[in-house]
Amino acid sequence: MNKNIVVALTGQSGAGKSSLGRYFVSQGYTVIDCDEVAKDIHSDAECQAELCIAFGDDIVKDGAIDKPLLAKRAFSDAESLSILTSVTHPFIIKSILEAVEDAFDNGESIVIVDGAVIIGHEFEKYCDKFIVVTCDREKQYERLVLRDNITREQAVNRIAKQTKLETLLNRADFVVYNNGTQQEMENQGAYILRTLNKM
Repeated sequence: MNKNIVVALTGQSGAGKSSLGRYFVSQGYTVIDCDEVAKDIHSDAECQAELCIAFGDDIVKDGAIDKPLLAKRAFSDAESLSILTSVTHPFIIKSILEAVEDAFDNGESIVIVDGAVIIGHEFEKYCDKFIVVTCDREKQYERLVLRDNITREQAVNRIAKQTKLETLLNRADFVVYNNGTQQEMENQGAYILRTLNKM
């Protein structure tokens, strides 16, 4: 391997990208979870202030973001989701890039960034390769309903507001079809790791 590689691990909600991310961690790779970074960002006073301007002062209670309330407002329509992204992304990107540099400084040559909002957004330009995880649409709805305790209609609406699957697939260097067992998904992940390590 001649250079350090930043790999985006992405896909729509419920596709199973985080499961693949956990597999990569089990194989000794650093996986930076954008959702975890975002949770930390929400405690940043400057970020909180900007979110209050965009979504109302009542989204902060006792110094912490009321995440269900923020999610309800942010996912209400495409424009609101775009506003959430524009407010939080500069903070998130800065934090992710710092974590990537730390991993490279520690001698790693492949760092994986797990996030739903990468392709078609600011962080895309920092990525060298793209893994897209997908699955059958009905399976995706089922997973979201179970995971997030929401209705099927809410799951449908949430996915409809995310980056279109076609857009993700057009940018993908690797596509993981997560319709089967955990082992089948891990086999696809192992192939991707072998391929990346040959670059």
